[in-house]
Amino acid sequence: MARRPAPRPTQSPPADSRQPAPEHLAEMLDSLSDGFMSIDKSWRFTYLNDTAERYLQQDRQNLLGRDIWQCYPDLVGSGYYRIYQQTAATGVPGRHTAYYAPLRTWFEARSFRHDEGITVLFRDVTGEHEHAAQLELEATHDYLTGLPNRRKCMETLAGAVADAGLSSAGKGACVAVLFIDLDQLKDVNDAFGHAVGDALLRGFANRLNTLVEPTCFAARVGGDEFVLVLRNTSESAAQACARAVLDTLAAPFETGGRSLLLSASIGIALLGAKPESAEALLSQADTAMYAAKSSGDLHIRVYDAALDRGMRDRLALRSELGAAFSTNQFELHFQPQIALADGSLAGVEALLRWRHPQRGLLTPDAFLALLLDSSYEGHLADWLFDAVCRHIAVWQQLGVTVPRTSLNLSPRQLLDKGLADRILDAARRHRVCPTLLDIEITEDGLLGDIDMATSVLAALKGAGISTSLDDFGAGYSSLSYLVRLPVDTLKIDRSFVRELLASEKASAVIRSIVGLARALGMKTIAEGVEHQHQADALKDAGCDCIQGYLISRPLTAEAFLEFMRRA
Repeated sequence: MARRPAPRPTQSPPADSRQPAPEHLAEMLDSLSDGFMSIDKSWRFTYLNDTAERYLQQDRQNLLGRDIWQCYPDLVGSGYYRIYQQTAATGVPGRHTAYYAPLRTWFEARSFRHDEGITVLFRDVTGEHEHAAQLELEATHDYLTGLPNRRKCMETLAGAVADAGLSSAGKGACVAVLFIDLDQLKDVNDAFGHAVGDALLRGFANRLNTLVEPTCFAARVGGDEFVLVLRNTSESAAQACARAVLDTLAAPFETGGRSLLLSASIGIALLGAKPESAEALLSQADTAMYAAKSSGDLHIRVYDAALDRGMRDRLALRSELGAAFSTNQFELHFQPQIALADGSLAGVEALLRWRHPQRGLLTPDAFLALLLDSSYEGHLADWLFDAVCRHIAVWQQLGVTVPRTSLNLSPRQLLDKGLADRILDAARRHRVCPTLLDIEITEDGLLGDIDMATSVLAALKGAGISTSLDDFGAGYSSLSYLVRLPVDTLKIDRSFVRELLASEKASAVIRSIVGLARALGMKTIAEGVEHQHQADALKDAGCDCIQGYLISRPLTAEAFLEFMRRA
């Protein structure tokens, strides 16, 4: 495996080392897509097929009868060398994959012993390794901006915290987290559409990249939320970095023929003498950001529990969860799903809302994380099962044809061994057929315990309850678990839908997801469809159903009843 031709031997090899294979056997070996080479006990090449000749970029006549280690001295001591020697000595087949620099190729080699020496089968796996690297990049980076995503951010922050804990040289805080929230992005999305908002996000990410130094790490961790991690820093340096971020926003963004300005709120958390986890440090920076936002635009705040208004608000909501259940403040709203083939009502997603007596109607963004982190998480699941089945039963009694109804479960709720039984119990109480129910899950709900998730989903399927994988494409999107899991529907993440006109890659990704779903016997639903051109493109791509504001906003139970009657 060398780029340069090996020198010819100084003397002719023994005649029997060059014996050609019988003609029919040679034809068979030359037809193999794998490289095939035979090496005798003296480590001399005795046979190479056409594929091996092509892979090694060598005329086989230059190699036959010559010592492999003389032809390729750079292999001595390598993983290939070790498995070949091991196979020859023990008879145990060997396998090794590595990058072979002289040929700029990843080779996978398998070695087998025979009476005269060893046989090696090898193949070029460069494409597979490049694909794996691309998948890793997609799993750790944000599709829209190209910045590292929340997962990569937490890995980096955890590493920085661990390194700081091992260092004894620094005094005071040596790691800082800057949590950046773009203040007006929602207004931009509402006024000009998400395509313009996404262009602003990309523009801001580009400006962040100009600030990033070797000791600074930038990531996008949410819709309009970004994080900077600074190593070997101080409070004054962190504040200077935050001011530099705000300075980048002084110049307007030019997009879609418009000149738009953004402002930001930035919270800073510093790793002090008391050890903190990465999660705690990020949470402190988030808290400081909310304190900055309450002070007005273009403000910077360093974490201080006394200024933590956002945390106090969340604690207040947490204390009111019990009363919310006991006085029926939670309710379900319903967003229809329409089949692209004929425009029929194909399904509906049940969405949780909290009608707070003082704060008004709250969406899950305001309270769900608190609720799922409380002792009421299990109670919430039972409430959801009962509420969904109760609504279906009422609608059926009114003579309405009810579509399949989806409800969302958290990762911990999904991994409940008795999940299927609890859902079936609610369905029996309300005399609802389980086939009308669908459970929506996210990828992070699967990766914690893939075996348990597979078992639970199989139990659901056995009970007639279907399952949908939400936000597909925005997370890990691993084919390995898709093959294992009995999932019925893939929900295409709204970020791809928003990019349909602006990016050919988004269209290609959607077509790939649709093709993958069909190959695995699954349906597809596209989320966040707001415009007719998106629906047309999705229909052209073969997507089965759509959901979004183009069809309807989430509706109260009464409004959805009227929607079904009209449908």
